[in-house]
Amino acid sequence: MYKFSIKFHRTAAAAFMTAALILGGCTEIDEETPAPVTEVTSPAEKAYPVSVGSLIFNGQPESVGSLSPAITEIICELGYSEKLIGRSSYCSYPSAVSAKSDLGSAANPDVDAIIDTSPQLLVSHSPIAKKDITALENAGIRVWIMPAPASIEELYRYYADIAAVFGGKPDSQDAADAAMKPLLTALHSADGSMDSFIYIMSSDLAVASDSTFAGSFFSVFGRNAAGDSEEISLTAEEIAELDPEWLILPSSVTVSRLPDQVASLDAVQSGRVIILDDEILERIERPTARLETAVYSILDQIKAIESGDSEDDEE
Repeated sequence: MYKFSIKFHRTAAAAFMTAALILGGCTEIDEETPAPVTEVTSPAEKAYPVSVGSLIFNGQPESVGSLSPAITEIICELGYSEKLIGRSSYCSYPSAVSAKSDLGSAANPDVDAIIDTSPQLLVSHSPIAKKDITALENAGIRVWIMPAPASIEELYRYYADIAAVFGGKPDSQDAADAAMKPLLTALHSADGSMDSFIYIMSSDLAVASDSTFAGSFFSVFGRNAAGDSEEISLTAEEIAELDPEWLILPSSVTVSRLPDQVASLDAVQSGRVIILDDEILERIERPTARLETAVYSILDQIKAIESGDSEDDEE
C-alpha cells in the first residue's frame, strides 16, 4: 500500500506576556487570565515560479506538444487538453487528441512539423536526439524530458509536476490526489492478494524486477521473487529454484512455450497463472491513473483461480 505525505499542517506559535516591574514593585500575574496568543501565519504560496528537473517555469505554458501517449493522457486528465496542440503518432487517448497535429515520435520526431505547430513546450518520456533538441530550442520551443516512472510513487509525482507546471504550485498536490485516488484505492484492495510471484515478460525468460515499473506495480500484490536485481533475464533453473507461488505471463507467452523446469512449477501445475491481455499490458507499459482497471482485472483473475482451487479441494 502506498502512502503519500500530501497534507501540510501549519501550527500557530504562542507568545507569553511577562510581568514587568513597576515603580520598583512586582506586579502579580493573574493565573486565571489566559495569556494573549499571537498567531503566526505563513505567506500564501505563489503559483510560480515552478521548478521541474532543470527547467524553471515563470508562468503557465500557453501551448504544449507531447511525444508520449501517457503524458498526453495525463495532461488531458488534469484538465489542460486545450493547451495540447500537438501529439505523437501513437497518442490515441482520449480520442479527441487525434484531431491534434501529428508531431512524429520521440525516436523520430517530425522537427519541421513541431516547429510549424510551434508549441511553447514539448514534452517526452524518451530522450530526443541532441541535434533535434538544439533545432527546437533555436526555434524558441522548450523541451521537457520526463523519464518514464519506475514506481507508483514516481507516477504520482508525474501528476503533481504536470499539475504544477500548468496550474501553479498551490493546487498541484490536490490535483494529483484527485487524479490518483481511484488507482490508489484499487492498489489498496490488491495489497497482499498474492504470495510470491514472478512476472515473465517473454519466452526468453525476461523478468520484471522491482527496479522496473512492472515489477514495482506487481509488488503491491505480493512479494516479487525476482527481487530488485538489475538482471533482465533468469535461467529456467533459477526460476525453478525461486519457486514462486504465482506466475504472471503476457498473453503472447503460453505455458507450453516455457521450459520444462518452469512448466513444472507448482504455480503452473496448480493453475496459479495470471494472463495479461493487450489492454492490461498497455496500461502497465504506459502507466496513468487508468491503471486502476488493470488492477481490478488482475484481482478478478486471482479470485477466480482461488475459487477454482477451493472447489477442487472440496471435490
